[in-house]
Amino acid sequence: MRIDKYLSNIWIASRKDMAYFFKQWLIYINWNLCLKWDFKLKEDDEIYINWKKIVYKENIYIILNKPINYVSSNKDEAWYLSYKHLINDNYYSEIVEIVGRLDVDTTWLLLLTNNWKLIHKLIHPKKDIFKTYHVKTKEILTANDIKKLEDWVKIDDFITKPALVKRLNETEIELSISEWKFHQIKKMLQALNNEVIKLHRLSIWEIKLWDLPLWKYRYLNDDEIKYLEKF
Repeated sequence: MRIDKYLSNIWIASRKDMAYFFKQWLIYINWNLCLKWDFKLKEDDEIYINWKKIVYKENIYIILNKPINYVSSNKDEAWYLSYKHLINDNYYSEIVEIVGRLDVDTTWLLLLTNNWKLIHKLIHPKKDIFKTYHVKTKEILTANDIKKLEDWVKIDDFITKPALVKRLNETEIELSISEWKFHQIKKMLQALNNEVIKLHRLSIWEIKLWDLPLWKYRYLNDDEIKYLEKF
């Protein structure tokens, strides 16, 4: 990608800023002075603007541990803040998007990327990408309830695919589903005459938070990126 387009995409510099930076010899690529607007960046090129370092990445992958009361939207909604506020110190924050939203009262794993092909693959219904959630319910979950979740339940006009269920106690389970339907887990429990009172996303397939603290984010490591990109 051209350096002027890239810096504009990540909101580092306007065209007016770029003109000033080039005129003042403030842009370096891998410590070499850059005087060309159309310089083509390569993966891991190090860009220095007035000594601020930016590493060029074609594809960005970030995990965020989302708390409650943040919306999975690029803009604030009503009195709720966008998740973007949690990554606004990251210079890629303007170009990444969410892979699968979380409700405002649902917490933990958000996967963010600018790789639109990957987003499409991960949310495609035929891919059967399992997402695992920690679910706490208002009422006791019976053995019959667990069996129904593992087989199917009807929500709206939709029959769910078989889920994977691990019982933790009478009112808590780990539930893995392969669809991305709106409010799906809450509706699945409503179909069993129950109610979700706490919901956390633990993982998207093998991508997990590990020890990432609440409110924090991290980049995926090389092994995680290779795992995702194989899809």
